[in-house]
Amino acid sequence: MDFKVVGGNDGLETTLATIATATVIEAGDLVVLASGLIVKAGSTAASLAFAPYGSADGETKIEISKGNDFMLEGTGDGVFAVTYKGTEVDLSGSTNLTIDVTGGTTYKVLKIDASENAGTVDSADNIRVKINKPLI
Repeated sequence: MDFKVVGGNDGLETTLATIATATVIEAGDLVVLASGLIVKAGSTAASLAFAPYGSADGETKIEISKGNDFMLEGTGDGVFAVTYKGTEVDLSGSTNLTIDVTGGTTYKVLKIDASENAGTVDSADNIRVKINKPLI
């Protein structure tokens, strides 16, 4: 699991979408559209959705988030600093996605939480973000 829901509305609003053939998406993955089909997101994602339940090889549908009325918690590719609050950032990595707090920002698909719970200074764990550019 790359990300988990930690705040927002009481129920995560989802919709069913078609996944690419032979695609495995784990619960907690961020996903994108590729040729009209859902696949796991990568560092060049331009818009995102969250897959709360995942999907196994051979399945044809997956539940994905609608909008961004929820907060996610994930791991940074570097340690959190107070100055990161409210900044727009990218994803980093390919297999295990992290929040790109150390690199330049191109796609700005995530926004780091501005609250006191945004992260712990000098820790890469439990950084809170919101999807800045939702897929739906």
